[in-house]
Amino acid sequence: MASVNNTTNTSTTSSYSYLQYKNKIGGLVSGMDVDSIMEKLMKAESAQMEKLQQQKQKYEWKRDAYREVNTALDSFQKGIFDNYGLKSSWNAKTVSASSSAVSATATSSANGTINITEAKMATAAQSIIDFSALGFTADTTMASLGLTSSEGSFSISAVDDSGSLIEKKISYKATDKISDVMSKINASGVGVTAIASKGSLSLTANVEGTVIVDGVDVGSIQITNDTNGLFAKLGVLAEGKEGNILINKGTNVTETTLGTSGYIVANGVKIEGTSNKYTVSGYQLTINENIQAGNAPAKITSTTDTDKIVDKVKEFVETYNGLIKDLNTRVSEKKNVDYAPLTDAQKAEMTTDEITKWEAKAKAGLLKGDSTLNNVLSSMRTTLSTYGSDSNGSNDMLFKIGITTSKTYTDNGKLEIDEDKLKAALEDDPDIVSRIFTGDSSTGAEGVISKLRTTAQNAVSTIKNTAGSESSSSDLTYSLGKTITSLDDKITDWKDRLKDIEERYWNQFSAMETAIQKANSQSSIFDSY
Repeated sequence: MASVNNTTNTSTTSSYSYLQYKNKIGGLVSGMDVDSIMEKLMKAESAQMEKLQQQKQKYEWKRDAYREVNTALDSFQKGIFDNYGLKSSWNAKTVSASSSAVSATATSSANGTINITEAKMATAAQSIIDFSALGFTADTTMASLGLTSSEGSFSISAVDDSGSLIEKKISYKATDKISDVMSKINASGVGVTAIASKGSLSLTANVEGTVIVDGVDVGSIQITNDTNGLFAKLGVLAEGKEGNILINKGTNVTETTLGTSGYIVANGVKIEGTSNKYTVSGYQLTINENIQAGNAPAKITSTTDTDKIVDKVKEFVETYNGLIKDLNTRVSEKKNVDYAPLTDAQKAEMTTDEITKWEAKAKAGLLKGDSTLNNVLSSMRTTLSTYGSDSNGSNDMLFKIGITTSKTYTDNGKLEIDEDKLKAALEDDPDIVSRIFTGDSSTGAEGVISKLRTTAQNAVSTIKNTAGSESSSSDLTYSLGKTITSLDDKITDWKDRLKDIEERYWNQFSAMETAIQKANSQSSIFDSY
């Protein structure tokens, strides 16, 4: 007599099994392939849940596609502002100087010729202290100087390029050496070079000149708030004094040089300065040598580097066309209706490579005809095709500098550039490209970059409301996330329901096998007579 045993199944789980474990009775008595029957039954029962899984997968893919678009749009709006949205972006001036006595660079506003007929250089302040007279070395510690506090500090100020004092606070410990404190001054960025050698210490301002307040020279290096009187002990300052180290110098200062201001005479106008740097008519000048009156003047001129501007315009066009191509591809990409998202059961029967290839085809056309992307494309085309016609009376138009929209329908708004026309426009008006791209302050016209950036930023915001971002705190904060969460809940409910259904089927088969076994047992009794 055949027997029926309940055994725990440890073989590979069926693609349509939802039980973590189950006690199942095989068709040993009935001769039926129960596993195969169960697979077909549960596949039929799972059909509705699989539709939900496929819907969820489509929404997740669409969410991810939207996020890819947002990454591209955000990079675009930031990139065009950084590279093309500032006046300085279009500063392509080549500067020449007739004398090495003056170095010059030009801002975008540089114009005309500057003749410097006279120049007097500013000088930097310096103070040198003799360590030998004091009995110190660079390795002497703060404690050895007789400083009783475990810590100390002071403020040091020095003149910067603008002629103002910049102040830094320096803190030290009793165990620090004199050379350590000098290193902290150098690292502070205050603009002072401090050197402590075996026999001496020097403090030198990095910038020439001095600071004049109400007609009084307040110095280019100052020490204040010296909590332990360190600089008096070092002989830099007189005992009980602080401030200008060259005026209130200590008795062991062996050499001092006062910082002095300078001046230039540019196109007949005398300009005094506290350093050797000047800004005149958009030129940034650095005086390298004194120029005596009556000697040959230093002549500064500039010209617009047309080729550099042309290359930058071409770079912008390529950047814009790259974005347009990506968006157009997404909204026009054909859907593969024969490739639906794979269900969990289908994936279980496929290799990783097969899944990847299938899903690549299934993802095609996710954003086909998407209204948000079409609106972005339309807004950008409108901005470029109509720019200048509504710019507060400005007649700066993109077509004037050779930029037009392709007339080929399949190009979908791609920009084209006529380099010859662009070069001719720059020769006629060197500032026209800068005005068009960054705006015209004289008319209040907004630049084309600002308009494009606003369009992209608005699109990023709209898409974020739909698809969220990687940093979204919850799926419930954006519309697609809410849909995905709802589907997830429904799928979970279905899995619980399918567990119960599967359990019921197994119980029914078990009851059937038990009944057959019982009938066989009764039949065998009669057969024994």
